[in-house]
Parts: sequence; structure tokens; C-alpha cells
Amino acid sequence: MKKQPKVAILIVTYNSDLKLLKNCLDSLKKVTDYNNYKVIISDNGSTNGSNEMIKKDYKWVDLIEN
Repeated sequence: MKKQPKVAILIVTYNSDLKLLKNCLDSLKKVTDYNNYKVIISDNGSTNGSNEMIKKDYKWVDLIEN
């Protein structure tokens, strides 16, 4: 049986600075045990390439594209 995360971290974004978003996700990965955390990004129609970056570089993040 898969262990359920104890904490969900939700990030809401729209055309956020890519460097800032990358730094945020890299920091979360460093300081969390992903077995206990779930990271969800809710994107509100960004056109700056952030969704593509998340899909390519952060496969462990759940991306919701609105």
C-alpha cells in the first residue's frame, strides 16, 4: 500500500519568473522527504514556458494546467 503524503504544498502560478520557480522547487526537493510531501502546482494559463519546464525537469511535481 502506497504511503499517503502528510503534507501537500500547493503553488499557484501565472507566468511566474522561471528562475524563482526553479529555485523554489529545488529548495523544496532539498529540504523535504518526498515520501511525506506532495507538491502541486496549479498554473493559470502561463505562456512563459513554465509548464514545459515543470514537465521536463520536475516530474515529481503534480501539475494542474487551468
